[in-house]
Amino acid sequence: EPKVVILLFASGKLVCTGAKREQDVYDAVQKLHVLLEEKKLIFYD
Repeated sequence: EPKVVILLFASGKLVCTGAKREQDVYDAVQKLHVLLEEKKLIFYD
């Protein structure tokens, strides 16, 4: 589990901080994406 902080804005942009490696960023964003899909909070037009 990467220890990062993600700020997700209503515009869809996000800021990720605290990662020690670039791969930590990818892992954290992927985990967030899966979580948002599970909660049905992500929409595709």
